[in-house]
Formats: sequence, structure tokens, C-alpha cells
Amino acid sequence: MNRIIVLAITALAAGGSLPAAAFTVDGKLDDWIANPNTWAALPGKGIQASIEDQVGRDGRVYPGWGGQAYDAEALYAAVSDGNLYIALATGHNPRTLNQGNSYGAGDFAIDFGKDGSYELGINVLHAESVKKGVYTFEKFGVEGGVYKNPTWAYGLWNAAGNLAPGDPDLTHPTHLIAGERVGMADLRYTTSPVKGYGDHPEDDHYFYEMSLPLSLLLDSGWDGKAFDIHWTENCANDSILVDPPADIPEPATLALIGLGLFGLIRRDNKKKAVTN
Repeated sequence: MNRIIVLAITALAAGGSLPAAAFTVDGKLDDWIANPNTWAALPGKGIQASIEDQVGRDGRVYPGWGGQAYDAEALYAAVSDGNLYIALATGHNPRTLNQGNSYGAGDFAIDFGKDGSYELGINVLHAESVKKGVYTFEKFGVEGGVYKNPTWAYGLWNAAGNLAPGDPDLTHPTHLIAGERVGMADLRYTTSPVKGYGDHPEDDHYFYEMSLPLSLLLDSGWDGKAFDIHWTENCANDSILVDPPADIPEPATLALIGLGLFGLIRRDNKKKAVTN
């Protein structure tokens, strides 16, 4: 097999995205972060980052309140070997108990058209209660489940950032309450605080990391174009949004790579037949 065919196979296996980046889904961000103090992403790995490590006066975070315990610090995205990788750093403990419809761990939402519609969700089971160290969790879905056609819950704040549970900002979906599961993400997150990061290294931080096949996005209606990834807690006290890298291949591109690979293999086989 000649070098051109090897390169074509590599491109196809990587989802057409070169160079490929390597990430280990373990709930640690060592393979994402170059500088723990600034949250800056490692260079050369195709990582797109959204960083907003700030808590305003009197503990206000956008769009609501809550301070460090509800602060979204950084959200990262990358594409490698046919998968979408996502990582999150936050001051919010994933085991924060949900109260009514608020304060617990939120889910990840994906907006294919970047129009605020959020057609795909990745489920994180939020805790409802704890007794003698044993947690009970929400009833909907499975941990790490990927759901299309989702129905979303929303937070406590309106579009102006004012407390208005009856008029929530619909651009910040919090957690799934219904949807059709199309697959599973490989999901890990920390429930013990990690220190040594951000502007205030003494602050507690919690990390999420996951991967899911790009095929799940395609099966859920993604057209191969740009999309947004969103996360917030169930109260939507703070939220964060990131665009994945711009070099994600469109489905037509992947098809052309496949056809080109097929043609290269046929040509190589004919060449061998003549010389043998």
C-alpha cells in the first residue's frame, strides 16, 4: 500500500480532520490545558477554547448570582479520530443537590444551526437527594446518554439577567427532560474539588471530559457545518458557549475522501496487476 493511500486512510479514520489530536477521557484536563493559571489551551491540538474565569462584584456571575460555586471557567472542544471531544472546568460541584428545578448539575447542549435551538443533548444525571452518603438521581435518561429531539428545562433568569423563573432565557437550556437516545458519550467528571487552577488557585474546581462519535451528530440531523456547544447549571446562574474547531469536515467532504480512497486503491491494484 503506497504512501498516498496510507494518508487517505488516515484522513478518513480521523474524520477528515488533520492533524489528529489525542485525548484521554479521564476527567483530567492535563491534555487540554497549557497554563493552569490562565486556562490557556495546549497549542497544536486543534483545541477551541472559551475562557471566562471571572466572578463579578458581590458574587454575581452572568446571567445570575452564586459566585465561585456556580462559576463556569472554561469550555473546550476538539475533533480527533472521528470523535468530538469536550472538556469543561467549573466551580460547580456535580453533586450539588437539585432543588425543585434548580441548582443541580446541568447537561451539555449542542446547537447545530447556531440559532439557539439546541438539537442534541448529553445527559449528566443530577443528584436529587443524599442519605448517609448515598445519592439518588433524576429519573430521566442515562448518564452519558446522547439525545436528539430534546425537550429542555430552563433556569431562573430572563434574557436581561433578572430573576424571572416564569420567563427564562431560552438561549440557556439547563437539562434534558425528554428526548430520543441515539447513542452514548464516554463521559467522566470529578466530584472531589481540584485546586491550583485559575486566577485564585485556592478555589475549588471540577472537571468534565467526554467524547462522542461525529456519526451521532450526523444521525441527529447535523449538516456538517458550524455548531455551538453550551453548558450551564440547572439554575443557569452562569453559562458558557464554545464553537468547535472550524476544520470539522462536512459529510460531502467525507464522501469525497471515501471515493478518492476507493479510486486510489483500484489504481494501485491495477498497477500491481500489470507489474506482477
